[in-house]
Amino acid sequence: METDQSKTVSFSYIKVVFVLILFIVSLVSFVSQTELTSILYSEYGFDEPIFLLFLTHGFWWLLWPIQCTFIASYKAISKLSKRRWTHSFIRSIKAQHQNIYHTCELTTKYNNSGYTMLYPNPKFSFDELSLFLHSEALRYMFITCLKLSVVLNVAGITWYIAMSLSTGADVTAIYNCSAFTAYLFAIPLLGDRLTPLKAGAVVIAIFGVFIVAYSGPPNDGEYPYRTLGNFIILIGAILYGLYEVLYKCWACPPSNEISARRQATFSNFTMCLMGISSLFLMGIPMAFIHITGIYRFNVSLTFKGWSILLGSILSNHIFSVSFLGLMGLTDPVFSSVASLLTILVVGLWEWFVRGVTITFTQILGYIGITVGFLIIGYISWNEISEENEEDDGIDTDIESTYSSL
Repeated sequence: METDQSKTVSFSYIKVVFVLILFIVSLVSFVSQTELTSILYSEYGFDEPIFLLFLTHGFWWLLWPIQCTFIASYKAISKLSKRRWTHSFIRSIKAQHQNIYHTCELTTKYNNSGYTMLYPNPKFSFDELSLFLHSEALRYMFITCLKLSVVLNVAGITWYIAMSLSTGADVTAIYNCSAFTAYLFAIPLLGDRLTPLKAGAVVIAIFGVFIVAYSGPPNDGEYPYRTLGNFIILIGAILYGLYEVLYKCWACPPSNEISARRQATFSNFTMCLMGISSLFLMGIPMAFIHITGIYRFNVSLTFKGWSILLGSILSNHIFSVSFLGLMGLTDPVFSSVASLLTILVVGLWEWFVRGVTITFTQILGYIGITVGFLIIGYISWNEISEENEEDDGIDTDIESTYSSL
């Protein structure tokens, strides 16, 4: 029989593995999205950033149906010899929704002390999907994701507006200050401790970003509204930091009651709800503006151009899933500083692949970003290693994304 200590070590080890995998996937997918979007703008004359934002966030809703279908198909095929394919497929779909419902209930109860769980035992749950769709727990998650999508999309729009008013260096440096704003919001909202080591790591990383942004080749273009653009992107940085903390606070289940894989895969469901919200919040006014002729969205692209656009959207979906999963498993400060590391990865990629020159000063900035990330990573590693929680054998986990794979 396993001792409590061995179970704790195993739980922490699994969580660390998930964090590492999600971190690597987020880096690779971010580089892919950045480069494909850059090609789309520079080589194909695409000039509809708001429309691209709509396509990107508005179609997050596909993630949960894709996950459900993939897992159910895999389960059905693997058990084809034991029972009918249709029966196995439907059973898997139902089990996945029971799994999600239990996680929704845990999240709702965690944020609403007055909520009483209908099915505290995950082995017993609803018999019909209609009960899931009309449940109070799902209503809470949908309203929560609606609020989060408003904050996220407003933050995203500020980036596109600021890019037309200010320099790319200013926008990059100020927007990435969301790592610092996330830390500030995490203190009152998540009860995060104000430690000199953690605060110093965030400051070092952001200082590195400013060095990278402002030490490149000079920009001779004129920006008469540069101050306004910088103010707008500052609002975006504050909102994005707030979004990260609110997501952790409102939409993440308590880490001591479910497994690491359920924390990671639950992000697919929350992204689906945010995608539905974004689809209506952005789609309806955009359709009105286009139909009435106030503004006509021009998306005339070649087949290759559409392929690159779809590749950019797919890369964002992968990045967003891994990033939200990373936030659920760690904290917004770690995720924000980790996102700063993508600046280093993109810089190295453009140096190796596209021949973009990197100055010595920029190298110093990259070192600052890396040092800040390593310090935050060390702190997060200790926090994960010290956890004593474990998931008490939740059977519905057998229908999660990584089960039996």
